[in-house]
Amino acid sequence: MPPLPLGTLGSLLLGLILLTPAAGRAATILDEVKLGVLAHDVPVFDDQIEHGVDANGELLFTSPGFLAVLGAPRPHLGLTVNTAGKTSYAYAGLTWTATLYHQIFGALGLGGAIHDYSNTGSPGRVGLGTRLLFHEEADLGYHFGAMSVSLFLDHISNAGIGRRNPGMTNLGIRTGFSF
Repeated sequence: MPPLPLGTLGSLLLGLILLTPAAGRAATILDEVKLGVLAHDVPVFDDQIEHGVDANGELLFTSPGFLAVLGAPRPHLGLTVNTAGKTSYAYAGLTWTATLYHQIFGALGLGGAIHDYSNTGSPGRVGLGTRLLFHEEADLGYHFGAMSVSLFLDHISNAGIGRRNPGMTNLGIRTGFSF
């Protein structure tokens, strides 16, 4: 498969970040923007094959009323770009956030991802088995008014659907800006 044009997806996400705050405040659609720096392919659940640093951006939207039955999760769109030219991906899903104690919060997200690599598993590259993957994420952080800082764990894999399923886990810090 040819590489996915993540530059196009990145431009789209950047455009959303730049254009939505004013419209988001007026229509209360955009709830939060998160930006972070992650260690790439850390050996938490799988062996480390790729290296580098990732830039992460995520948009969290106000939960629509029909999701109240699921605990009112916020829909999210995100992008993780590896600065060393290794695997990058775009993702979407739902995030459940809870206050744990005063300003301390936890969040769990579930959804899907699409990555830019051909899956062949050549030396120094993770062959993730399928282009479309499951995406899970967890945040543990602290709110400072409309800002937050959190430890972020992010994982993608095909959950055994494909022939190969090494998965990839990233770990880092993110800052959130609420509207």
